Parts: sequence; C-alpha cells; structure tokens
Amino acid sequence: MLQLRSRLLSRSVGQKEANMSDLLNRPSSAFFWWCLPFATGFAGQIFLSSPNAIAIIWATALAWMGAGCALNAIRCRRLHCYIAAPVLLLAAFAEISLAAGFPAVGPHAANNIAGGALILALVSYVPELLRGRYLHATEDSDRHPR
Repeated sequence: MLQLRSRLLSRSVGQKEANMSDLLNRPSSAFFWWCLPFATGFAGQIFLSSPNAIAIIWATALAWMGAGCALNAIRCRRLHCYIAAPVLLLAAFAEISLAAGFPAVGPHAANNIAGGALILALVSYVPELLRGRYLHATEDSDRHPR
C-alpha cells in the first residue's frame, strides 16, 4: 500500500513538472514553435507561384515545427510530441527531396505533403486522450525492471 501511495505521489509531482516545462502551455513558445512556421508555410503557399519555392518554405516550416516537437518531447515527455516530431521531420525531408527535383506526384505535391503531415500531427493528439498527456519515468521503470 505504501509503495502504491508513493508511486501515485511521484506521478502527480512528475505531472506538475512536465506541465510546467511543456512548451505548448506557454503562448509565446507555442506561437514561436508552431503558429509562426505554419503561418509562414501557408503564406508561402498563397503568395508564391514556384513549386520549388513552396517546397522550400514548407520544408523549413515543417522542420521548425518538428524540432519544436522533438525539444518538447525531451523536455516534458509529451506523447503527442513523440509521435508528431518524426512525422513533421520526415515531411520536411520529403519537401526537400521535392525541391531537389525528385518526381512530383501532381502539381500540388508540396501542399499535399505539408497538409498530410499537419493532419497526422493533429491526429497524434488522440493517443493523449486514451493514455494521458505525458509519459512518466515511473512507467518506463515498471516496464524494464532492474
């Protein structure tokens, strides 16, 4: 019983620490890491006509957002960020490949890649509803006893 109580207490303390270090909980950092690059990519899509330029803008925006998710996953162990970071970084690589001249799958390939990645990043919030927002160190030690 004492062990269960200490485990629950450490989990709630870990939850508070994770919540405090979560970049998504701070409006300025959420704007800097996710809103600003999204707005830049969207503006490039509207105002630029060159498919290569659009791909480069989206590659930069997706890499920026992916780096923010990777940083957030390290800082607070947010489940969404563990899923979204690789998705966004792979999409950035696909955009770079497209800009480098790899064959496009249609005239709007850059927009389709970015749109697909952003949809997957939004869908990656669903596991948080089922499992919780943050992964906890106590869960890792439960899975891998010493």
